Parts: sequence; structure tokens; C-alpha cells
Amino acid sequence: MSISNSVTVISRRTVLCSDESSWKALGDSPFSLGPFDQIAGFVPIQIVWVYAQSNPSVELIPLERLQRGLGRLLDYYPQLSGRLQINSSNGTREIARFNTGAELLEARCNQELDAFSSPSPSSPESRCILLQNLPAAGNALLAPFDATPEGVYRDPILAVQHTRFACGSVALGVRAHHTICDGDGFFQLVRDLAELYRGLQSSETTPSLVHPPHIRPYMSELISGYMTPEERLAALDVQPPLFYAEPPSIIDNSSSSVSAGAFRPPPYPTEGRFLRFSSARLNALKAEATDPNGSGWVSTFEALGAYLYQRVHQARLQLTVKDPNFGELSRTDFLAPVNLRSRLGLSAHYFPNALIATSTTIPPDTLANGPLWQVAKAVHDLTRTSFLTEKDEIDRSLRWIAAQPDVRKIREKFQYGNGSFMVSQWNKFDMYAGSVFDVAPVLVSPPFTQSSLVDGLVYFLPTEEIGTGGDVGAIDVSLSLSAPVWELCRIIV
Repeated sequence: MSISNSVTVISRRTVLCSDESSWKALGDSPFSLGPFDQIAGFVPIQIVWVYAQSNPSVELIPLERLQRGLGRLLDYYPQLSGRLQINSSNGTREIARFNTGAELLEARCNQELDAFSSPSPSSPESRCILLQNLPAAGNALLAPFDATPEGVYRDPILAVQHTRFACGSVALGVRAHHTICDGDGFFQLVRDLAELYRGLQSSETTPSLVHPPHIRPYMSELISGYMTPEERLAALDVQPPLFYAEPPSIIDNSSSSVSAGAFRPPPYPTEGRFLRFSSARLNALKAEATDPNGSGWVSTFEALGAYLYQRVHQARLQLTVKDPNFGELSRTDFLAPVNLRSRLGLSAHYFPNALIATSTTIPPDTLANGPLWQVAKAVHDLTRTSFLTEKDEIDRSLRWIAAQPDVRKIREKFQYGNGSFMVSQWNKFDMYAGSVFDVAPVLVSPPFTQSSLVDGLVYFLPTEEIGTGGDVGAIDVSLSLSAPVWELCRIIV
């Protein structure tokens, strides 16, 4: 048996709320999702946590205890025990069939965890676990996912796979639908699971969360129909800067709110790679990305995002000359999701989506020939426009979404194609320290899955050196590109 198929699923368990009153407290079905949730992608969030066995005499993360913790977690997040569905009258996403259950898979890997170790990208003299070395590059550690509409509405919203290695080490693969939470909410969910697991000291224990989550989506009452006809007309009169609605005459049976636009199937497969940028390299990039005239400033996110997009765009331009099959580049749109929790005054423990993916078109000539600071300035200005910084402006866009007669007609003005770029900043999330079950994880990372291998999609991630005294400012970049672009891309880490 090869390492790639060394994982076997032994059992699948349905996990229900441990307290029946929790899901009954949701009231009459369905559970309304909010405007943010209506525009979120259907691509799930899928992350793998790896825990190394340090004491062979003690079982690491026992499955039964994890199952009890998951049942207790559903008491705090009872909507996750249901199933997604589409409201046929207005196309809104909602949750019904409460307490149908989450899923917990038990799996075994016939290899020891050390079999997957390799020299650390930061310190080659030491060894670490890298995601790309794990079975099926980490995909074998996740529960199977059916991306068809039938699968999305049939299968659990939340799924966890518990994989035990031959040495006793454990991997937890956690998946939740993006339409019910964003990255911030997702990592909060796993932190809460870890807290409840730690609280299960005995079979009689019923642990509680110190900070219960806020599970009702912002403005979900508007989705539920609490809008007068006058309010609805006023909301529809707004012209949101990031969205538009297709005319009702256009028939679209897709359940996604992401525009197909000018999308063409890519002529080449998409390949995902991880790149590590040290804190020293990031500081150098920030200096290069700062306006030499002394006006303004840029963040690490803006400097690194601008640098990567410029290098990728230059490689794409070379490929259009070398290979006619690659085709003419699409519009050079840059997309960055913005977390609006603080700007809307939401709870620190708000779980649902609170993201808007903002975008701008960066002039092709600036990307091809301009200095890095000009590209970084465009990224900097993107997230600081009034419609993303002022609560009233944000609310107007959300009311417009809620007022749509059919939310399936909503389209983003961002144009995806072989010239676009999309960056999500996850390196600020508490992915390591907060996810201690019995021990701290040695690796936390999203695998490159069939649904996430999208040309030009980037995630910034913290590294395993968090909490180990290493380079805590380093960032791992998860970057997906068309395979031939990698051959021409001159990215210096």
C-alpha cells in the first residue's frame, strides 16, 4: 500500500445535540441565514489539524471523548445539526431538518506520523510535518465531500474526520460550509470544540463554554420577511458598489451567487504550492512596497498580496506570448475579503459570515511595469473605501441583498479569469494556540482540494513556528496557479 492510500475509514457516526432542548429553542424551521451568508461561496472551509503523540502510554484525543465534545458543541451551535436548503420563493439559503446531525468519521493510517516529516522550510536542520507530505497531500484526512447541489443539501453541514496514525498521533480534518460561517467563525467553532473537549474530565461532566457564540446572522430578520413594501423599495433603489442583480428574464438554475461571467474552463490543470516568507523577507517587501515619497503606509498583507500578484501577472504575460492555448488575459481584478465584525459592532464571538469580498481592477500596465508600491497602494485603497468603513454604507448594501426578489440573481462585479487574483488573510487567526485538545497541534493547514484549486486563489497562513520560539512573524502562502504559470513565476521567498 502506498503512502497516498494508507488511510482507511473504519466507521461513520451521526452526532446529535446532547441536549434536545438546544435545537428546539431555534423555534419553527427554517433557520434564516443573513445577507452575508447569501453571497458566500458554496466552497466549504476544510482544515487539517495534526497532533503528535508524545506519551505512548496515554491515548491521544480518544474518539469517544471527541464525539461527546462534538455533541455538546451542537448544543451551542444547534443550527449546524440541520441541513441546508433553498427557499423556492426567493432563492434564499436557510437551514431546516434540525438535529439530523453532524458527522464524525473514524479513520486509521498504517504509517507513523514521522514517516511524513521533512526538513523545516525555516530551519533545514530540524524536521517538521508538512501538509503536502501527508496522505493525498492532506485530502485523505478530510471527510469525503460531494459538491453537487444534491450533496450539499443532503449531507451534514459540519463533518469531522478523526485519523489515528500507527504511532498514536492524530489528525482532525474539519469541514463546514462557507455559507454558514467565514474563516473567523470557523476557527472559533474549532476553539469551542477544543474547550468543550478539555472540559470532559469524566463521563458525568457537562462542560460549558466561557464565552457562548452568537449564532443569529446579522440582519437575518430582513431575509425572514420583516420588511415593509416601502422599506423593500427603498432598499432596492440602492446601487451597491460590489454587486448587481441580473434581470428576472435571465434563467439561471445555479444555486451559486458567484457570477460565471466570462469564465472559460482553464486549458491546463491548476497546481497548488506552499511558499514560506520569513519575517525578515516580509519586512523587506513592506519597505519596497511603501511610497518613496513618504505619503501613506502599507500593511504586510498589502505588500505581500501586491508582490505576489505582480509576479504572477508578469508570468502570465510571458505565457500568453509563448503559448496561444493560454489565451488572452481576463481583466486584472484583485479580490480581498474584508472582515466587517468590528466595523458593524458585532459580538467578539459572532459565528456567521461577516465578510464582503471587495475588488478592484488594477491597471495592467502598473502590474506589468510599475513599481511595487503603486500596486500596493491600489490594494491599500481597496479595503478603505467608505462603503466598507462606514456602518450605514455597509447596511445599505446588506439591505439591498435582503430585498432581492431572488437572491440567486445577485452577481459580484469582480470578474474571475486567468488574469484575476484573490487573496484571503488567515495568518491573523488563532489556528494553533486555541486548538489545544490534549496537546498543541504541530500543523494546521488547508489542503489543496478539488474545490479550492482555483487559479489565482491565495491564502496567507500562520506557520507551525507559532508558540515554538521560532520565526513567529513568518507567513505560509497557499497559492494555486495554472501549472505552466509556475514554470515562469519568479517569486523570491
